[in-house]
Amino acid sequence: MAQQPLTTGSALSLGEAVRLRTALCLAGAAVMVLQIVGTRIIGPHFGAGLSVWTALITVTLVALAAGYFLGGILADRYPLPRSFAGVLLAAAAAIAVVPVLRAPVIDLGWSIGIRGGALLAATILFLPALVLLGMASPFAIRLEARGVSDAGRSAGRLYAISTAGSVVGAVLAGYVLVPMLRIPVLLAGLSAVLAVAAVVAAVPGLDARVLAAAIAIAVIAFLVVSRSSRPEGLLAARSFEGTDLRVVEHDGRRYLMMDQVAQSVVDAAGRPCDKYAYFLASRILLARPEAKRVAVIGVGGGGLLAMLSERGFSVEGVDLSAEVIDLARSHMGLAIPASQLHVADGRVWLRDHAGEFDVVVLDAFAGDRIAASLVSREGLGVAKAALAKDGLLAINTWGVDMVAGGPNGTGAAIRATLDAVFPNVLAVPAAGNLLFFAADEPVIARRDAIELAAFDGPQTFTWLNVPATTWPAAEVLTDDRNPIDAMDVASREMARAGRRKTTPAAVREALAWE
Repeated sequence: MAQQPLTTGSALSLGEAVRLRTALCLAGAAVMVLQIVGTRIIGPHFGAGLSVWTALITVTLVALAAGYFLGGILADRYPLPRSFAGVLLAAAAAIAVVPVLRAPVIDLGWSIGIRGGALLAATILFLPALVLLGMASPFAIRLEARGVSDAGRSAGRLYAISTAGSVVGAVLAGYVLVPMLRIPVLLAGLSAVLAVAAVVAAVPGLDARVLAAAIAIAVIAFLVVSRSSRPEGLLAARSFEGTDLRVVEHDGRRYLMMDQVAQSVVDAAGRPCDKYAYFLASRILLARPEAKRVAVIGVGGGGLLAMLSERGFSVEGVDLSAEVIDLARSHMGLAIPASQLHVADGRVWLRDHAGEFDVVVLDAFAGDRIAASLVSREGLGVAKAALAKDGLLAINTWGVDMVAGGPNGTGAAIRATLDAVFPNVLAVPAAGNLLFFAADEPVIARRDAIELAAFDGPQTFTWLNVPATTWPAAEVLTDDRNPIDAMDVASREMARAGRRKTTPAAVREALAWE
């Protein structure tokens, strides 16, 4: 049956109004689902931190503004339910092809770095769908319009419905859908929901074109989901608060990956293949051989905890993510008792254990982002308070300039902050990382050498003096001002690019699978 354009004063029936508002609510939900899913799609590649969130929020706001503007023009020109349905169908199609476009778009983004790449990827992958979803509200307002006497009330009601949908979408995506579903499955489901909403919104007057388009989109979404099988070397894939967690096995080694960055690598015997871990453990053992209790903030794959535990220390491991602890125990060979592993914010946990530890180790990262709250002046103060008399604080950082080889801004800022809290600070370069040791007394060797069973055979470590270093100017990090996430972006870009080139192809394949 042919549809007639709706003019002011042509009231919708109750059924038409319910269908229209339901479709609008689903469009609002889709906006927030896309924004949250975006962190899982581009975050693992560019770091799910400030750059990625800035890119996604910027693209979302620009897209919605464009959608409101274009939607208002088109709604006045084509005030038909099937036009509204067409907008939803186009949005569903744009969402369905995101998994197909993801890999080439990510590769393109890497050509312009972390910040530019995140913005480019967010724009190409999500701007089209978000513009179309933004058009839904003006269309709904125009279709429901009955006259100027209730225009404000009608518009307010519809925007409230759309916003309510966004709230529901955010809660479902963050707490249920993203942790439970593969990303292509989630996007296919979202595409299908919008296609069904389009069909419902087009009634009465549903024609074959709308129905055929909805069926075609559902087929496309199904094909995208079924196009790849799980890689053989991928042992586990989970997420925690937007951080992508994977365990990949290749050539006798297991990789615990966080946002595409190898957080820990162990051999078949569970020994760490990360050289910095041996430098860190050996310095602790040489400087505090008499230590008894050690707290390690940031469990990772658990290699450092295992080494210290094997040397007779009583070790407590703390991590914000229960998933990381579980993966370390189930796949990375961590065998210390579960009672010594704690799911908690490291700073809060240390605050509740004042004066209890001979050594506190801060080794908390999400991908290549250090836990900022731990290295502020206040955070380091909490760590110091957790130390017993003559205690030692050890910190692992990526504070080395990738070109010059010396400390970068991140390392200099942490050093300046440590100097504000501890009277004695020692910085030690270690296999591309920068280690810090701090105490009330000078940090010196208390024994001559220590032997550790490393992944490449037994290694003897001695106390090597560190050459004098020129430190860049830096400010003290505080809770009120802590820009550590924004520091040394170029260096992190180089490091990520280097890792992409050296990561085995089988591991890259496992990381690319969604």
